[in-house]
Amino acid sequence: MSPEETPVRWFGRKENGRGFAILTWQGRAATFLYAFLVVVAVLIYSTLGLLVVVVLFYTVVYVFVVALKSDFLQDWPPGRDQPPDGDADHES
Repeated sequence: MSPEETPVRWFGRKENGRGFAILTWQGRAATFLYAFLVVVAVLIYSTLGLLVVVVLFYTVVYVFVVALKSDFLQDWPPGRDQPPDGDADHES
C-alpha cells in the first residue's frame, strides 16, 4: 500500500478524545453482529461457565477487530516515530 492510501477506519476516537465512535457501516455491522451473537449465546447456553467462555471469546474478537480497524494503535508502540537515540527534542 502506498503512503498516500489510508485504510478506511471503521471506528475512531471521539472529538473530545474519550471513547470511540462507529464511523462506517462496517463498524455498525461488526457491532450488531457482536451484540447479536451475545444475545444468542445467552439464549442458547444454559451452563453459566460455558456462557462466560463464549461471551468472553466474542468480546476478545470484537475488541481485536476494533483495534485493527481504528486509529487506536496509530501511536503504538510509544516513541515509534522517534529516532533510536532518543534525541528527538534536541537540535545539534
